Amino acid sequence: MRKLRVLSDADDTIENLIDCWVGALNKTHGLCVTPNDVKSWDFSDAFPMLTDDEIYAPLYVKEIWKELQPIKDSYRYLKQIMDDGHDLKIVTATNYHTCDVKIARILEIFPFLTWEQFVITSHKQIIEGDVLVDDGVHNLIGGKYEKILFDQPHNRSFNERDIGAIRVYNWEQAYKAICDIAS
Repeated sequence: MRKLRVLSDADDTIENLIDCWVGALNKTHGLCVTPNDVKSWDFSDAFPMLTDDEIYAPLYVKEIWKELQPIKDSYRYLKQIMDDGHDLKIVTATNYHTCDVKIARILEIFPFLTWEQFVITSHKQIIEGDVLVDDGVHNLIGGKYEKILFDQPHNRSFNERDIGAIRVYNWEQAYKAICDIAS
């Protein structure tokens, strides 16, 4: 098996930002939206009653990042990727207001990671890697890596085959796809 540089997104790929974000909006505005109601990348589709400033406000509050929890089996398979000898990088778009708390929480959830494994950018296509696992379709388009689309309600209307991506529904499938690429 050849050793790969595996790039993985953070939000809604290894941890559950959407649950925390929707929960914060519901609490603040007295709403009953569920994460499954977010069917597109544009959050305003699920929250038409709110302004963009209101929708994105929770992302600038440090407390939301402290609530992150791992996506099912992400701990196990991220650790396995590293144990297999692959070079794992967590590539995430984030803002400078909450970057410290976000990364600290991810390191708390995944204690085998180090801060040196983080790459912060909103332009993932400029990062060199062999494979990217991401829930954001826009991060997969144009990248010079194998593409693994991590299924979420907000990307289900996208046909991953149009960009040569593989859709996976959990980390077991993501790990298998990475192993297939490495073989």
